[in-house]
Amino acid sequence: MSQQAVAAAQVSIDQAQVTADQAPDGASPPLMLSQMIDQLSPPPEPLPVAWWPQTWGWLAMALVLGGLLLWIGWRWYRHWKANRYRREALAELHRRLAAGEGAIAVADVLRRTALVAFPRQDVASLRGESWGRFLNRTMMSGKASGEACFDAKSTVLLAELPYREPSSAIHQLDDLIRRVERWITRHDAARGATHD
Repeated sequence: MSQQAVAAAQVSIDQAQVTADQAPDGASPPLMLSQMIDQLSPPPEPLPVAWWPQTWGWLAMALVLGGLLLWIGWRWYRHWKANRYRREALAELHRRLAAGEGAIAVADVLRRTALVAFPRQDVASLRGESWGRFLNRTMMSGKASGEACFDAKSTVLLAELPYREPSSAIHQLDDLIRRVERWITRHDAARGATHD
């Protein structure tokens, strides 16, 4: 296209715009889309969402769940507090074993733990086989095995090892330590201790 043709096309476009801008009968010219959008009223602000439950059912469920959580927390705290002596006994046992006390520490910590968990009159006088039966009777029944925590051999070792030379009882002491740790963690303090 020549420059003259382009200029002529531009003039005809300008004239068409001027004609479009002049509305018939003195009315205002038509609005552009952006001008129409500017004339829209803004949408209303939504109401804030309430955090409080709208029905009593949700409130009741929240109260029941809150009460249940408080009850579970209270029970867990009571259990944790009631088993404090177990944690302290295990810590003392490991501390004394690390200090090299050996079988003396094992027998002493076991006896002291039993005295804390059960009445003194039921525990203090027990020796030998009656001590072993007491330890086995107060043990929680486990699903893993039906065997007693302290068999006849370990009951004898528990009574004799504190009086032997430490070097002669090293391999026997490891098994006894495992049994004592198991009794400390799993004995049932609710089981009544009565004499045999």
